Amino acid sequence: MKTNVLIIILLMVVVFTVLGQSSTGFVWDENNGLITITGYNSTDLDVVIPAEINGMPVVAIGNSAFYFNQLASPRSPNRSRNNQITSITFPNNVTSIGDSAFYGNQLTSVTIPDSVTSIGAHAFANNQLTSVTIPNNITSIETNTFNSNQLKSITIPDSITSIGGGAFGYNQLTSITIPNNVTSIGLAAFQSNLLTSITIGANVSLALSTITGNGPFGNGFEAAYINGGRQAGTYTLTGGTWVRAALTF
Repeated sequence: MKTNVLIIILLMVVVFTVLGQSSTGFVWDENNGLITITGYNSTDLDVVIPAEINGMPVVAIGNSAFYFNQLASPRSPNRSRNNQITSITFPNNVTSIGDSAFYGNQLTSVTIPDSVTSIGAHAFANNQLTSVTIPNNITSIETNTFNSNQLKSITIPDSITSIGGGAFGYNQLTSITIPNNVTSIGLAAFQSNLLTSITIGANVSLALSTITGNGPFGNGFEAAYINGGRQAGTYTLTGGTWVRAALTF
């Protein structure tokens, strides 16, 4: 009997170690003493990512780690994704945020620490973000990273060189400034039909739709920019026509 109990305890220890579930509800993987959070099993919707788990630094948020928060009941093995997190706080250890990491929650704002150097596709899509701080160490915004939120303004750091398709699409942006270092912008990157002011550098490569002729911005901006010789400046939409207002670079 004692032998059986000992075996059960050992098995529980092994399962706990493999799954890596902390007492605060985080599920994680460890690799060479570094922690990647891969899931979350808690009803607390104001999430603070720990700087360490078991004395090891948390350096990454894995793909789909908080996707729709993945949670209906702590006892439910097939979580129905109903309970959605409302806030997230990162430690300064984190260097990467995976694809769809926080997709489909109720985040209203997020500050991403300067330690982060990569953010995956769809990472913060389908939330309620009204503001976001993008760190200066990010060089590219991936596909649909901030798609379908409520952003009314966004500051894109000078470190960014490329913006993926749908990256900021379907928000509430009325104006946008594209840093001079950006060399490529994907299809529907800023699609919203609300933009009336776009500041952009010269010779940015714009993805264009072969069907509609529109590209990252829509509303006919692409034609005005390209046909005008891709001149740097601020373009404003007046009476349905885009006009280059001033040289800004």
